Amino acid sequence: MNASLPAGTPLPRPFCAACGHDLTTATAASSCPGCGRPLVEVLTREPSVYGFHFPMRAKPTRRYESPQRVLGLPLVSVALGVDARGKPGHARGYIAIGDIATGVIALGGIARGVVAFGGLSLGAVTFGGLSLGALAAFGGFALAAVGSAVGGFAVGLLAGGGGAIGGIAQGGFAAGYIARGAKAVGEHAWSAGARVDAETTALFDRIAWLIGPSGSQPQIHYNLMWTASIALVVALLALAPVLRARRGTNAIDEELRRTPGPRP
Repeated sequence: MNASLPAGTPLPRPFCAACGHDLTTATAASSCPGCGRPLVEVLTREPSVYGFHFPMRAKPTRRYESPQRVLGLPLVSVALGVDARGKPGHARGYIAIGDIATGVIALGGIARGVVAFGGLSLGAVTFGGLSLGALAAFGGFALAAVGSAVGGFAVGLLAGGGGAIGGIAQGGFAAGYIARGAKAVGEHAWSAGARVDAETTALFDRIAWLIGPSGSQPQIHYNLMWTASIALVVALLALAPVLRARRGTNAIDEELRRTPGPRP
């Protein structure tokens, strides 16, 4: 049930969702004076809650899909800015750039992809404020399900950061089966200034190639090196179909060329 505004309450200001032009005086126009798009497509109004309006200016809307396709997806898809209905752009493509981005390589406020960059990023390798990756994650909060994570707070099989929790953890505070930090908690823990038994010292020596030389100081740059290595390998694998397409050997396009009749 829609509640009506009290009598005398001014209506929210109309504006163009594509270019942000104020449409208050465009009462007789059929298109936006700013960008020329039909008003039926771009007319929207400021948000209003219980009669209180929130002035805003829409960011320019961008919508683009490249004609070239890779693995059935547009090679590049761009969707930025709200549409006429006030919905944010959702880009879907092999390389997706948008307010919300879904693709093999995704960049957006919310990004979902094999390689994802965003405020909130989800995928195999992720970079973001909140970074949730399967293999590698970088971020303010970084979680790697079965791989390596580096961040302000990191969780993963191999984790490094201000706070770190994992199978092998290094950081200001570290908790794990093997842990090293200013304060470390775990089966084999090495805290700054604490005495360490011979078994733990020997274990750290054996895995020095993975976490750095044994000692009380965490070697987080080793975590960073391994996480970056995983990210680089996955990124190269993700880019391989794009390089193949650029050489004109995309398997799907070749099959369509060989198949008689109209293309779908």
